[in-house]
Amino acid sequence: MTRETKPRRRLFLPLLILLLFILLLLYAFSEQLRIVRYTVKDTKLTVPVRLVLLTDLHSCYYGDEQKDLIRAIEKQKPDLVCLAGDIFDDKTSHQGTIDLLDGIADVYPCYYVTGNHEHWSEEVTILNALLSSYGVTVLAGDTVRFTADSQTILISGIDDPTGFHDKSISAEPGKDTWYGQLAMVEEAVYDSPYFSLLLSHRPEKADEYEASPFDLVLSGHAHGGQIRIPFLMNGLFAPNQGYFPKYTGGRYALGDTTMIVSRGLCKNDLPRFFNRPELVIIDLQPEEPTQ
Repeated sequence: MTRETKPRRRLFLPLLILLLFILLLLYAFSEQLRIVRYTVKDTKLTVPVRLVLLTDLHSCYYGDEQKDLIRAIEKQKPDLVCLAGDIFDDKTSHQGTIDLLDGIADVYPCYYVTGNHEHWSEEVTILNALLSSYGVTVLAGDTVRFTADSQTILISGIDDPTGFHDKSISAEPGKDTWYGQLAMVEEAVYDSPYFSLLLSHRPEKADEYEASPFDLVLSGHAHGGQIRIPFLMNGLFAPNQGYFPKYTGGRYALGDTTMIVSRGLCKNDLPRFFNRPELVIIDLQPEEPTQ
């Protein structure tokens, strides 16, 4: 062994460690779109239905004119698309969302509820009118029927709490408070033979959802807790939940109700750490009743 060989070998291990560390950082801060799938089975379903859940886009881009995001949705061949708040942003141009609507609104039935950033923009009325002009169903204390291949499901939606100046917890049905809207949609699906779905931006309202008659609740808002450490921490911080939040992304059993929370699509604000943005696919499938 020559004298030159030993120094080279001594350098190999540190360089390898450095390379692995760089690769780990690249993976940890990756913003590559992640496809996440869930299956929800229920005896009220007779025909499979596939839906796409989009939350917290904040008008950020996935390719020119949103082509990457639109293509990812197309590959899933959904029956409907659910837009669960913060699709627009209060500081960023709305063009990113408009480009997305140009690509999906005339292809799939789309259902939308507001998030806090739409209300912070002080343009909710304008944005809702824009969505309606694209044929998107805007839900604000409303319940509608959706039917695909003879399968009917009830889709309800409520506004983000930010939109209400009256912070009363009154549960009297009505559109002037968050709890009033929740009471309206609960009343609409109570004892229904159809599978019921609620769009509501806020996952921290889990106690209210658990007490509700809904089969499935879809939310966002938490951005996956922003910083995640695999196997150790499912999120450092989430708005309205604080540090080490409980409902950051994934599937949660709330009594007879299932809640699915998307980590969202936003790439505009703080860097994500082990927390790639995600496109959520949910397959609703029939389940045989137990004997």
